Amino acid sequence: MKFIVSGKNIDVSDALEEKIVKKLSKLDKFFRKETEVQVTMSVERNRHIMEVTVFFDGIVMRAEVANDD
Repeated sequence: MKFIVSGKNIDVSDALEEKIVKKLSKLDKFFRKETEVQVTMSVERNRHIMEVTVFFDGIVMRAEVANDD
């Protein structure tokens, strides 16, 4: 899987990017190697938001989570 990790209003450190890739690598068994995964992290006021978008075979899967911490 190809991972693209980016941040809005936040700097994504190498350690944070490694942790994201490690966690999402568990999905390898469900997708092909050429599958693209985009991860966007953002901060809006006191909310931390993480969006994960997976593109495969013409289908787009997207998940989003927001937390105050």
